Amino acid sequence: MANLSSKVAGYDTQFGTFLVIENTDLVGFMVAGATNGFSMEDAVLKNGKVTSWMGTDVYVVRSGTFADATIGTTTVTNAGHRVFGVNKSSTYASPRGINYEEKSVTGKTGKEVVVFGLVGFKLWNQKKALTIDITLA
Repeated sequence: MANLSSKVAGYDTQFGTFLVIENTDLVGFMVAGATNGFSMEDAVLKNGKVTSWMGTDVYVVRSGTFADATIGTTTVTNAGHRVFGVNKSSTYASPRGINYEEKSVTGKTGKEVVVFGLVGFKLWNQKKALTIDITLA
């Protein structure tokens, strides 16, 4: 955590930092939390709390979230990676809403209705390089 924090030290971190890990990474966090300082120890042992660590918001996703995928002819490598960054330092575009089209059907009366939603995530327009790709070895 100290190494991650040092990567963004000196930038505007007034909104704090975040870390995204998988549920299988919790073992290390919980063992370390149960043995480090009274208030952290108390929170982990009594409540199982691992929502914040050294001022960093910790988000836990299910195992397999960081998986490789092939999109068209491009292979995206995510396995063995985690994400750390500064809150509110990046803007993302996420298309929303439901779109529909009415299409005529040849040889039939009426219309065919096609409904689709655009779902996705793209990180863009960062203030600085404040989103860090963590590669696990």
